[in-house]
Amino acid sequence: MRRLANVFRRGSRRGIVRDQRGVAAVEFALISTAMFAMLSGAVDLTYAITIQRDLNRIAAEIALALASCSDESCLNQAIQSIGPRRPSIAPALPTIEIGMAYFQEKNNAIDGNSMGGTMTFLPPDMNARALALLGDLDHGVAVRVSYTHRPIILGFADDWGFTVKNFSAWVVTLRRHN
Repeated sequence: MRRLANVFRRGSRRGIVRDQRGVAAVEFALISTAMFAMLSGAVDLTYAITIQRDLNRIAAEIALALASCSDESCLNQAIQSIGPRRPSIAPALPTIEIGMAYFQEKNNAIDGNSMGGTMTFLPPDMNARALALLGDLDHGVAVRVSYTHRPIILGFADDWGFTVKNFSAWVVTLRRHN
């Protein structure tokens, strides 16, 4: 205690205020926290853009493969073969969900009796697109791919309320029919 008191007596108070030792450490602590948060946000944003791009590509490729089928047996075989291949279709997205359907339009509505695949109905946005794209008695294919993303750095994400983000992509296209 005496030693500390001697330090204050010997030096003036202005000397303590002017002492610059440790300033760099404090500045680094303040700036690095903000920079780390910005870097993790940039990484997560880049990853989110990559996920959306991959989902769009996967949906388009599956829809193209299904649209090339000319009959229901080919469609059913293609749909059944895609299910087990899901982990290798998108290895970076382990919980990807793929919904596929084929259908026919009759009297300006999707014919439920002609619908097949893993989807039992078309969501409203896909249904509207199918009705706009298909004419009466045309055959179509719909593919919906979705993925739930968890941020890379959950500590920051939980603090700011960004825990999960649902990504999806869908394609509706005409199908070749004999």
